[in-house]
Amino acid sequence: FASEKTLTLPDGVNQVVFRYAPYFNQGNDRLSVESDAIVARFDTANAELTIEVPKYRNMRDAEENIKDLDWKLVDGSGKAVAVDQDKLIKPGMQIGRDYVREIEDYNRAGGTAAVAFAGAATMQPVTLPAKIPEDMKQARAPAVKADSTAEEMLHFWYQKADAETKARFKAYINQQ
Repeated sequence: FASEKTLTLPDGVNQVVFRYAPYFNQGNDRLSVESDAIVARFDTANAELTIEVPKYRNMRDAEENIKDLDWKLVDGSGKAVAVDQDKLIKPGMQIGRDYVREIEDYNRAGGTAAVAFAGAATMQPVTLPAKIPEDMKQARAPAVKADSTAEEMLHFWYQKADAETKARFKAYINQQ
């Protein structure tokens, strides 16, 4: 979930699923535009890789271009790594997706970026680091130890909320 998460993968063929969601300030609001879920398969060894994503000028620019996300996986020297990619499409509402099950189904179906399916291997979805230009980085809120993605998301969105929204949320929690 965090924008600067690091993941250590084994050498060889790997597959990741990610979504890019840049944020834009509009008045007192902080809005985001989300890409489709991207499935990427790549083969590399002994390399530190970074996902490079485009920097959109504004929300309109993102809305017009994010559906055809032009991203790259690059090594430490900035050289692009060969990647097979596809979109992990799920019709309807996108809340609470089960990416582990979806990618298992995708791999069984033999999609463009599929990897050989080896039984019920369990992996947790993660977000890989994106190279964020210095002028787009935001001040970090104090780190909170979260035991689950849901808790991490609650902390994240609470820190982004205005005072009125925080007060409503506190009142809601106190009623539970």
